[in-house]
Amino acid sequence: QGSAHTMENIHLFVPNVIGYIRIATGLLAFYFCEDWKLFFGFYFVSYFLDCLDGLAARHFNQATRFGQMLDMVTDRCCTACLLGLLAHLYMNNYAFLFFVLLSLDLASHYCHVYSQLLAGTSSHKELSENEHWLLKLYYHKRMVLFFLCLLNETFFVMCYLIHYEQQIKATLGWAMPLIMGVFYLCLPGAVIKQYINLLQLFSGCNRIIEYDMKERRKQK
Repeated sequence: QGSAHTMENIHLFVPNVIGYIRIATGLLAFYFCEDWKLFFGFYFVSYFLDCLDGLAARHFNQATRFGQMLDMVTDRCCTACLLGLLAHLYMNNYAFLFFVLLSLDLASHYCHVYSQLLAGTSSHKELSENEHWLLKLYYHKRMVLFFLCLLNETFFVMCYLIHYEQQIKATLGWAMPLIMGVFYLCLPGAVIKQYINLLQLFSGCNRIIEYDMKERRKQK
């Protein structure tokens, strides 16, 4: 059994292969970002695969730190690129807002993961009991995390599609009312997700400061 594990190629684990396909389809989405049909198609495939890699990891017993890192980095890169694209498309109206949301997403996740590394936890989803109840609900309840991320990501994709309203009306006239409906449906979830990012940022900073204080006390 030991030799069998030695021969395993983690690079080719099923969830990691799904991750590589996610990266490829994500890159294609942003390469064709000026064509709303191609962008939506490739981005949808990339996000759908994001829902599968965790299931594959548990089903095949192939959960690894590499896979965890690959999933998180891909998530952050896709969200950052999408928010950057929206800032470009809405340059005259909401560019600053999208840049702020991009920065908040990156900073909050970095501070959270870095603080967890300092604490020596095995997963970024492990939280202490004194954390904010909403943050614990988000990380400890898989379906809460899934649906909030889904609503948040879908909201931003709808923002992208709304920019191409005239083109969509010319080819799929019936689609715009649906897009607007999904936009307003996902809006509350997106707002909650940004609030969680804020909680995550402040929580991570506080944990890093607590670590610094302990280290300084040791030096005295």
